[in-house]
Amino acid sequence: MLQHPYGLQPVLCKSWEELQGANAQLALVGTGFWEETLATQLKKNGTLLMRLDEAYLSPYQPADSLMKEVYRMALEQQLSLPGALSALHNKEIVVVCSPHGYDLQTGFAVVYSLIRTEQVRTLYLDFSYYSGFFDTVAEDVGDLFYELHKQTVPMGTILATMTQKFGPLDYLPPVRMQMDLDDLTGEDFTGLLQRILQECEYDLVVLNMPVRPRFLRAVYACCSHMYSLQREGILYERSQTRLLEDLRLESGQTELSNLQVVPMPAISGSFSMDESMYHELLFGEMAAFIRRLLEEK
Repeated sequence: MLQHPYGLQPVLCKSWEELQGANAQLALVGTGFWEETLATQLKKNGTLLMRLDEAYLSPYQPADSLMKEVYRMALEQQLSLPGALSALHNKEIVVVCSPHGYDLQTGFAVVYSLIRTEQVRTLYLDFSYYSGFFDTVAEDVGDLFYELHKQTVPMGTILATMTQKFGPLDYLPPVRMQMDLDDLTGEDFTGLLQRILQECEYDLVVLNMPVRPRFLRAVYACCSHMYSLQREGILYERSQTRLLEDLRLESGQTELSNLQVVPMPAISGSFSMDESMYHELLFGEMAAFIRRLLEEK
């Protein structure tokens, strides 16, 4: 077993039988051993296959170099590997969602972003349903995609002119009408994130996401960490099961993925992006809960 900064643990298997017994989600196969019949059999067993040059499978190859090559190839082949995009740029993408519409999802996402911006430069992008958390402003995340599709201005310039400030946090609020996002695809999200990581100086991008399967699958495949907020109850548990299905994960795979289900306690307090609320957001009940969560992580 090799430890490296990207969270995956390579296991050396000396035979196809040993690989099948390991229940690996991803198998790196050297060019000389790439046989279609065996590959097809492994696919039936749920193992994702990736063909690599033997140079990358050398026992003398550093683990971080191997994983960077794996992530690079995954992006080229549009394969879903957790953390692929952020790992290539040594930056973080964190996603916050709630499959049953937790009413303080935006509060969690904003407070999390404010706490993290104490250590790293953070950009907060809100794609959730408009809830009145933000004041009416001239530009939102819909305008960001509009500029992205024009492809005429560097992303750093676009964000510098569009983002709002809340203390040290840069952010863009959600669209007023969710139909403004209806025509977007998962590739739109990954393309946006890739340009932000490549062209901007943010160390962390936090996404507040609605439960739309094609959006969540796209950001899950490239994020460093995804928080799924959950309240207690059978209906909430069923909605989490549906989220796992949407992400194409089995119920026992969450510990091996970058998805973390967060049981939410009852939290009181008022939340809004108003300057008078800045102290409450940083030191209220939600902030105390998130700080404990980060310490445990």
